[in-house]
Amino acid sequence: MDKNKKLTIVDVATKAGVSTATVSRYLNGQLNQMSEKTAAKLKKIIEETAYTRNAAAVQLAKQKSNLVAVLASNIDEYFSSEYFKGIVSILSVQGFIGVLFDSNSDTATESALLETVYNQKFAGLVLQPVSTDHNLIEKFTNDGVPVVLIDRDIGNGKLSTVTTNNFQVTKFAMENFLDTGFNKVTIITEPINHISTRVERVAGIRSVFDHSQLIEVDSEHLDFSGLSNDLDISNPKNLLFVLKERLLIQLLANSDVLNAPQMPQRITGFIDTNIPKYLAPNYKFIQQSPFLMGATAAEILMTQISEKQPEYIKQIVIPSKFE
Repeated sequence: MDKNKKLTIVDVATKAGVSTATVSRYLNGQLNQMSEKTAAKLKKIIEETAYTRNAAAVQLAKQKSNLVAVLASNIDEYFSSEYFKGIVSILSVQGFIGVLFDSNSDTATESALLETVYNQKFAGLVLQPVSTDHNLIEKFTNDGVPVVLIDRDIGNGKLSTVTTNNFQVTKFAMENFLDTGFNKVTIITEPINHISTRVERVAGIRSVFDHSQLIEVDSEHLDFSGLSNDLDISNPKNLLFVLKERLLIQLLANSDVLNAPQMPQRITGFIDTNIPKYLAPNYKFIQQSPFLMGATAAEILMTQISEKQPEYIKQIVIPSKFE
């Protein structure tokens, strides 16, 4: 064989004495569909020949599917359901179908689901990551499968992302509250865990209130009545800032908090729907646009798929508003 000729999957199959389908299964990690001996033989041949997959061919094969995977961190959140609606609004027009997966904020579940999505040859992936390890999606990008991150960034500029202006809008809101007489902020959030949105929001708060208190809670088993002392409810100059709408609604529904001595507004945070405004109509919150974020992510993904541009990278910021 000509040494300068690029090795094909047929060449690998011939050397191993197996079908091209078996080689394809090996490359896709489907080792349970072949013997250990066959897998070992293929591994040896691929390492010795330095065989690399034809990304363009793989992408073409994957595009036979009209399914797009959407992997959410927690489908119980209003944010997730809203951005999924936005994604589907764009996909449906293009003849694609969005399939929603839920990692339930668990890195092991996320890893397993990503493996499933990869093996099932989806046309593309919109991911709200739990893990901060960008290597988990490296196999997608290596095979030319379009990936767009939403809400969180783990790509270090190497992946298309759609986020909001977490730091800037939080800082702006804090400056407003500082002007109205607050001198302390208690931040209420799920564990930070290096998740970019939470890190940026905390940084925005502390750029104005550098001695703010951080309380990390479990939203699944939350009892605000047991946190009264930690929340410093008796202090009228202590602002409660909640990083997630689901937690914010639970706090607004807590009578101990709303009946405490307070300034014109005592609680604020990020919201995705109008529910908090119904509960506290005179309060100001940071309003996100998850539907628009989802639609934007889908538009970027469709561009990558239709124009066969897996390297196409774009960072989009959909502004949130303090209102």
